[in-house]
Amino acid sequence: MIEWDYPPRCQSPHVASPRSHCERLTWNAPREREKGRVRVVRWTCDCEAIFFELCQAGGLRFIRRTKRTAGNPLVEESDRWPATEADAVWAALLFGLVR
Repeated sequence: MIEWDYPPRCQSPHVASPRSHCERLTWNAPREREKGRVRVVRWTCDCEAIFFELCQAGGLRFIRRTKRTAGNPLVEESDRWPATEADAVWAALLFGLVR
């Protein structure tokens, strides 16, 4: 007999494993002055120890990476890009082409 989990736990996309030719993104500390003015546009599933969010603030987009640790989570942000470039980087992230 097959048992099904319902509703499914994972409803957001997962990030593929980094490919051998994966490019490295630069990760920075979050910008304090943008707190509260950031809009999350897309996100990955948070079932893993590391999850990502595509965010927008001040007309530019960036990727936020959250690593769960034993203490407080470590939150880092990528550089900022125009929406079309950020969307391309987000797609590359999902396919394991950048990390």
